[in-house]
Amino acid sequence: MKILAVILLVVLGYAYYNKPLLPAHQEKIYLTATGTETVTDQEVFSQPQWDGLEFRDWFIVTATQDKQKQSLVSWGFVGYLKVVDTEWAPKAFELESEASK
Repeated sequence: MKILAVILLVVLGYAYYNKPLLPAHQEKIYLTATGTETVTDQEVFSQPQWDGLEFRDWFIVTATQDKQKQSLVSWGFVGYLKVVDTEWAPKAFELESEASK
């Protein structure tokens, strides 16, 4: 029984220290919106449009949500990030969306 508790603590510790933080969410959201593989201009992360996102941290799971609509934009767990609202960044940054291309 003690070995299971130790294994559980190790897994939870690994998940906690490898959870994606806000910069990782911002990068994934922006890359999804632009359809590129890398961010060429680091100044994009200091733009005021990011103030519309609220970062949530629930121990091993993190998420971002739109402050106005209170809707989920992205979530992450142990290095995995999923953008749920793919239209948030094109609207916020006034980008041409993939669907309108």
